[in-house]
Amino acid sequence: MVQKKLKIFVVAGEASGDIYGGLFAENAMEITGVDIELRGWGGEQMANAGVKVTKYYRELAFMGFVEVIKNLRTIKNNLNQCVKEIVEFRPDAVVFIDLPGFNMRVAKRLRNKIKANDDDLQLNTKLFQLVCPQIWAWKSGRIKDLKRDYDCVFPVLPFEDSILKSGGVNSQSMGHPLLDSILKEKSARKGVKKEKKEKLIALLPGSRKQEINKILPVYLQAIKDFPDHKVVIAGAPGLEKSDYTLAEKAGFRVEFGKTRELLQRAEAAVITSGTATLEASLLKVKHVIAYKTSALNFAIAKALVDVDFIGLPNLILGRKAVEELIQGDCNPQKISEELRKALSSSDMEKDFNEIYETLGNGGASKRIAEYVVREVS
Repeated sequence: MVQKKLKIFVVAGEASGDIYGGLFAENAMEITGVDIELRGWGGEQMANAGVKVTKYYRELAFMGFVEVIKNLRTIKNNLNQCVKEIVEFRPDAVVFIDLPGFNMRVAKRLRNKIKANDDDLQLNTKLFQLVCPQIWAWKSGRIKDLKRDYDCVFPVLPFEDSILKSGGVNSQSMGHPLLDSILKEKSARKGVKKEKKEKLIALLPGSRKQEINKILPVYLQAIKDFPDHKVVIAGAPGLEKSDYTLAEKAGFRVEFGKTRELLQRAEAAVITSGTATLEASLLKVKHVIAYKTSALNFAIAKALVDVDFIGLPNLILGRKAVEELIQGDCNPQKISEELRKALSSSDMEKDFNEIYETLGNGGASKRIAEYVVREVS
């Protein structure tokens, strides 16, 4: 039987997106009857899954309004390069993962080329977005852009699907790929004796240099109140040992490439925000969210963002299950206090079980890959 040849370009701009991109690629390559060539921007997870990665995400990650403004020229050059690579590759599909500030601009340019019957791009190229921009928190007008520029959006939070559909977006709620990643690892460890929780506190001070420089000193000060616990810092992908000099000088160990393993061993954790908070919840690790940014970034965000919580566990449940210490509250004393409360909490595990049930069964990555391949075959 002759296999249909397909070309898919994947764009992921940070560590979590690289994981989801890797899972998408693995599942796409397993689909029978098609011969898929995968290329994209991402990281090691995507590369290991068979994607020819031409640019790594550590070159794309700029966080906060001030950082974006400082790096506008680099961001513009990256946008131009990304569009150029996609056009030259002539894919049947482009799968964008998270990173809305960048990906939505690329998608708009590609959609304009498609609409203009541009000879540079095949007319049947379809555009997909995995992980919905947080239109429910700020810049709700982007829902019009999602409807205009994407053939399909795959939301990962349960409440996003109805919001997207109400705005006319082709939304396909397939589940959360993070659950697939965790289940995959559990399957690989089947038969291996489960390690007991250590008297260990994991610190996850962010994934970008500017975050770590601002947040890590606060975490290290707070953790002095727990002399009976071992403390380990999770080194972020794309960063180096030299970025954690402060921790090593204070006598704390930094472990790279072992964040999930570290969380599995830990009795508790202090985490900035983002996907790591949901991962900790699914692994049933008691934790506190503690985050701060520059005064200017915070002032701008406060004026624009309309949301009660920033932590994914709290957003999914619609209530505070994990304490959030933001900006001024992100100080050593409050972190210490809330971490002690978390360690003694009996309700937190019940909340984590509810989150797990809310996200449903695994298989999101397989369903998304099958949908994309089906749409372009």
